[in-house]
Amino acid sequence: MQRYIVRRLTQGVITLAIVVVAVFFLFQVIGDPARRSLPLNSTEQQIEEYRQATGLADPLMERLTRYLVGVVQLDFGTSTTRGTPAMSAALDAVPRSLALAAVSFVFMVGGGLVLGIAAGINPDSRTDRSVQAIGAIAASIPEFWSGLVLILFLAVYLGLFPTGGYGGLHYAILPALAMAIPPMGRLIFVVRESVRAVLREPYILVARSKGLPARKLISNHILRAAMVPIVSIGGLELTRMAIGGVVVIESVFAWPGIGRLYVEAMDRFDLPLISATLFCATTIVLIMNILIDILYVWIDPRVDLASA
Repeated sequence: MQRYIVRRLTQGVITLAIVVVAVFFLFQVIGDPARRSLPLNSTEQQIEEYRQATGLADPLMERLTRYLVGVVQLDFGTSTTRGTPAMSAALDAVPRSLALAAVSFVFMVGGGLVLGIAAGINPDSRTDRSVQAIGAIAASIPEFWSGLVLILFLAVYLGLFPTGGYGGLHYAILPALAMAIPPMGRLIFVVRESVRAVLREPYILVARSKGLPARKLISNHILRAAMVPIVSIGGLELTRMAIGGVVVIESVFAWPGIGRLYVEAMDRFDLPLISATLFCATTIVLIMNILIDILYVWIDPRVDLASA
């Protein structure tokens, strides 16, 4: 296990290095950083003064070296739009995005497990067909659309929740629910198929023939045996929600997390802030993937990470 973690951390450091270098060169290729950072009506003198002040007039390799030294020190420079250290702004936003993803994950797992198990233990029944229809509809709904619908009905018409902004759990319900609906639809099918596969196992058939109550059958046998594929899809969806899903949802609900910060940085061509947000996002993905793999072993000791 320790060797596996060390290997994954090494791979993660290499991935981070590739990401930060790629970001640097990408923004050298797609246009003049000085012109992209200043207003359109800036004069040539203002542009040149900006280049001198920010070091953009230096040779490319000198800029790259300075950039990489800063990355090693977790110093991505000062945000050109906020006037504060870019890494500080990114680190302030990360906990808010993770909190939103955690609430969304609870909704996703709760709904996916309940509906998936209900469909799996009642194959080809009316319940099964209804749950499959719900899952298909939920999985096909774009996040931004579900967010707008939830705002319209639950916030505007019924006034149950605020339309957006940041605050306590009351503010997180709608964005978390909007972000949870599509992955919950996908999880429903994974749980359903996992439960159906477990129900065909000989030891489950013996337990059912002996009259084991349905509640104990589900908690003691079905749920644990089906947990590995559930953790697999659930972990992937959690990573996607914490990084990809929040970009859309935080913009719709004005939630001040890492996703909205990234959109703001891209819109204003704030290279230090873009680099800091991408660095944080890549690090989060790395850590989550390692934790998910460790969880595999805890659930199913037959999983051998040493050979992975």
